[in-house]
Amino acid sequence: MSSADHAAARRAANAALTLPVLALGKGRSCDEHTEIPGLRAGRGDRADSRTRGRLRAGGATATLSVDYRFVAQGRKEDKYDLHEWLVRRGADVVAELVAAKPQPLPGLHPPEAQQMARLQQQQVQAQKTATQMAPMMADVQAIVARCGDDEKCIERETMKLGAGLSGTQRLDDTLKAGQQTAAAMQPGADRYQRWQAKTQKGSYTLDESWHVVHADPICMSLPKARCTHDMTRKGSGEFAPSGSPAQVEFDLQAGTMIVQLPVPMAALAYVETHSTDEPAGTHSTPTPKGPLNGQLPLRVTADGKSVAAPLKIALKGGWRSQSGEQVVPMGAGGWHNAAGDGGKLVVRWRFTAL
Repeated sequence: MSSADHAAARRAANAALTLPVLALGKGRSCDEHTEIPGLRAGRGDRADSRTRGRLRAGGATATLSVDYRFVAQGRKEDKYDLHEWLVRRGADVVAELVAAKPQPLPGLHPPEAQQMARLQQQQVQAQKTATQMAPMMADVQAIVARCGDDEKCIERETMKLGAGLSGTQRLDDTLKAGQQTAAAMQPGADRYQRWQAKTQKGSYTLDESWHVVHADPICMSLPKARCTHDMTRKGSGEFAPSGSPAQVEFDLQAGTMIVQLPVPMAALAYVETHSTDEPAGTHSTPTPKGPLNGQLPLRVTADGKSVAAPLKIALKGGWRSQSGEQVVPMGAGGWHNAAGDGGKLVVRWRFTAL
C-alpha cells in the first residue's frame, strides 16, 4: 500500500469514528463532539492501580546473578588399576535486565483457561463490530474517494452522512456494538511483568586433577608392572560482555515467577599438564609433553534437562528480591578410563530489582 493509500485509509477511519457522534449531535462540528462510550474501547490503561503500584514502570532495571559450582571427587580401585579424580569448575554470571511495561496477559506463564476464553470472546466481538461497521466504512470510503485530500470536503460530507443517520436503527445498532465492544475489550489488571536481559558478563575458575595407575602391558618393564599418569587442568578468567537468554516474568496475582537463568556463553579456557612414566613410543598418540591449551564448556544439562530452562517457582516475600538453588547430579566426563562420576552441579541465583 502506498503512502497515499495509507493516508486515505486513515482519513476514512477517523471519519467513520466521528459519524455516530455527529448523528447524535445532529451536525455539531467535529471539534465540539463528545466521546461516545465504546467507540474507543481499550484506549486507556485500565490497570488496577494497587497492582500497578507494586510493579515497576517499563524501563526499570534489575540484575539476575548466578553462581555455578560443579564438584566431582572419586576413587575407584580394583586388582589392577587405580583411578582418582578431583574436579572443580565454577562460573559467576550476572545478567542486566530491563523491565517491560506491566501487562494483563502473560508472556512466559502459560495462559489460564479464563484468559483464553476472554481472548476468544474479544475476537468474536471484534469481528461482529467490524461487520456492523462495514456499511458505514463503505460510505465513508466513498466520501474520501470523492473529496481526495480536501479535508473540509471530507468534514462537510461526513457531517451530512452523520445527520442522515440520526434516529435510525443503523445508528442504534452501531452504538450497541460499540458498547458491547467496550465491555469485551476492557483489559484486566496489570498482574504480569516481564524482564528481559540486555547483556551479561562474568568470570570462571577451573581446577582439575586426575591420577591413574594402570597395568597396561606397556608397563611390564616398570616396578610392579604398573604405570602412573597424572593430569591437571587449571584456568580462570573473565567472560566478555555478551547477549543473554536470561529473562524473568512475575505474576503478582498468583504469586509466582518464571525465571530463565543466564549461562556462560563462552567455553572455559585452561592449561593442561601431564606427568607419566609410561614408556615412550608405546602409544599410537604420543603422551603430551609440556603444557597444552584447551577449552571446555560448563555443562548445565543432565538427563536431557537443563538448569537454564525456564523454571516456575512461588514468590517468597516481596518480588523485588528473589533467590533459589538447584542441585543436579552429573559426571565430570571421563579421562584415561577414569569415569569422573559422582559429581553435582550446584546453581544458586538471585534476582534484584534496582
